[in-house]
Amino acid sequence: MKKLISLVLFILCFSFQSSFAQIEITGSEDFGRLFDVIYDANVPNKLYAATLGNHIVVSEDNGTTWNVLYSLDIGQSSGVRDLKLTPDGTKLTFSKYSKNTTINAIMIYDIVSASIVKTIPLPNQIDSAVAHSYDFYDNNMDILLVDTVYKVGLNFEGKTFYSPDGGITWNMIYYTNENDTVFINDVAISPNDPEKLFLTRGNGSTNIDGGLFVSQDAGQTWVEKLPGIVLDPITFDPFNDQNILMGTGISFGGNTENVYSSTDGGENFAIIPITWTDGILDCINVIHFNENNPSQIIILEENEIVISEDGGLTWESFIYLDENPESYYYGLNASYNPQNSQEIFISANYVPLFSANGGETLVKSKNPFFWSTGNIDIYKNGSNANLYYGVQFGYVHRDLNTGLDTSYDIVPLNIVSSNPGQTQYADKITPNRIYTFTSSFIGSSIKVSDDNGETKNELLSLFASGLTAVATFPNMPQHILAAFAGFEPTETQLKYINFSDLNNVIETNINLPSLNYINGILIDGAEKITVAIGTEIYISNDSGITWTNNSNGLEVLSTNDLIFDLQQDPLDSNRMALASSKGIFISDDAGINWGRRTTFSVSNVAFSTETEGAMTASTYSSDISDYLLHYSTDSGENWETINNEELLYIGASSSSYFFNEDSVKVFIATYDLGIIEYTIDLNILGTAQFGNSNDTIEIYPNPTSDILNISLKNTSVTQITIFSQTGTKVYEGDYVSNLNISKLAAGVYLIRILDSNNVTFFKRIIKQ
Repeated sequence: MKKLISLVLFILCFSFQSSFAQIEITGSEDFGRLFDVIYDANVPNKLYAATLGNHIVVSEDNGTTWNVLYSLDIGQSSGVRDLKLTPDGTKLTFSKYSKNTTINAIMIYDIVSASIVKTIPLPNQIDSAVAHSYDFYDNNMDILLVDTVYKVGLNFEGKTFYSPDGGITWNMIYYTNENDTVFINDVAISPNDPEKLFLTRGNGSTNIDGGLFVSQDAGQTWVEKLPGIVLDPITFDPFNDQNILMGTGISFGGNTENVYSSTDGGENFAIIPITWTDGILDCINVIHFNENNPSQIIILEENEIVISEDGGLTWESFIYLDENPESYYYGLNASYNPQNSQEIFISANYVPLFSANGGETLVKSKNPFFWSTGNIDIYKNGSNANLYYGVQFGYVHRDLNTGLDTSYDIVPLNIVSSNPGQTQYADKITPNRIYTFTSSFIGSSIKVSDDNGETKNELLSLFASGLTAVATFPNMPQHILAAFAGFEPTETQLKYINFSDLNNVIETNINLPSLNYINGILIDGAEKITVAIGTEIYISNDSGITWTNNSNGLEVLSTNDLIFDLQQDPLDSNRMALASSKGIFISDDAGINWGRRTTFSVSNVAFSTETEGAMTASTYSSDISDYLLHYSTDSGENWETINNEELLYIGASSSSYFFNEDSVKVFIATYDLGIIEYTIDLNILGTAQFGNSNDTIEIYPNPTSDILNISLKNTSVTQITIFSQTGTKVYEGDYVSNLNISKLAAGVYLIRILDSNNVTFFKRIIKQ
């Protein structure tokens, strides 16, 4: 089922030839993963959640459908953690973290204005610390308590800070090295006293563990409660802050599992008599009051859910003995529906879960947001069209005519393996044929299937780290060339595989003229073979016995560069294109000579199968890089780039293209949004005629030297942002329909417009 994102992109090209683009999230809902699912306090059945990566999503229909609400710049972060809703329901807060930078911070997102209103950098950026837990004071969000963890050599340390002024100044109130190396598990500020702080303590490297630290003076002095007991979650009765519940955490020293109750603000604690079922970790993860009815309490333990409907007088346990990745295991968050106290969303370790009866039974809440592993590939020939994309180290086949998804070789989420997963390539000659490759420390295997994966036959077992390219001989569809990578470029293998008889597969090693990674193979009807090896192009007319180096024009590529893709124009056999770390190169003479067309790194490239001159390409390299999409309508002479912001700040490492006569649909395998479809209309429409009945947005005059007017049909402007060609924000304003841009330098800019329906538009404008 397709999910249409509330983001429609209108991109006006520099020549004022307009193209249209649309984003859809269309991955299978069977594999969706969301965390920190929270009910809105004011809007019925509205939910917020964090993805595996750098996005916050929203549902207006109690989790049936979801849209992307906010995208964190992936170039500055790795993801969203610890998403919370403020008590008044007007803001979302979360910690921004990064694996490779020092821009970690606590963020405040305003729901009404749909924007980040405050970024609070962590005080110890020099430590490259991440926020482990944090808490704002309910009545003043300038008061913040945050615990941080960071690595020192092979060990970790922790520091806890208190800020009374929104992060302008910080007081370090706890340091593990000064407290027997004991780490903090959770932090809390008393709901009605900004200087009363609580720190629940975990494990340390000495024989001292646990305890609750309580301060009455904003962390200057501390009193310890429950010494020696490893503690984790702490929560307050929303109607009476003197009522506190606290649970034990993961203990390395044999802690007894308990939930503790205090009715005097933490002066004294008593054990709540709950019988716990033995598990592996035996820890309390979450204790949550229903904010609108504190008589309802839910406790999430490792393998059981415990609920009370009478304020904790009695408790009922629901046990999940088996670690079922499709059901409850290790709850991380719970949220009651303000409009229906029997409805609860539970964020568990593997999948989000929904209960319609107060937590007694749970169902998996499906959604399309997941990490797409492996690669994505397409077969298209006439009416037959198939998509193959990776998920959970297996893959999904989608019949693009019916939209039906069928999954194969899926690895359960609770299986931890060093196996890098499976790679799948669609045969470009034979419909429904797919090659799959798996690797492991004990050997690797390439298999073939002629029914999209329902049945498979092994072609070859070998030692290799990856399958990097496959090509079929057009006149011999059971004969292929397959390139295999090793851990070093010199371990590359190219094999001729004849599987006309699946019971007697014939394998022949091809002697290569150079040993380097092979990321592209082309075979024409005359059986001429063209391969990209490292940074060079080689051609063979005798099945790989002899090779000719045809790299004229590629001299700019150095030993540190690499060719990532090699393609032939299906509408002109003499035209070829390659994607490399130094750009796109095109040949008009069947790969003999090459001309450079772009200077930016490109990961793959494709010619339209339907329209002469239409091309697309993508740039990606890692999970923290900006994915970029490029397209050309003049055979690669000129290129337009769709930047990462326009693509929801996605991280991706694979994409494939489905061409129609006037458009191309780009399928992108992302790290946390599953599969994105981005459709570009390549039809040249001429100068845009604003004001006709089909237009949704008008921007005029364009070009302009001063005043720019913006008009939306049946809606109004909420926010306007203007970016330079380098991506720098040069203007931002709210609720304006005309603006003076006379102070901007002459040039081309991208304007982003958010309307009152939370739909976003993009246009290119020219400042004269």
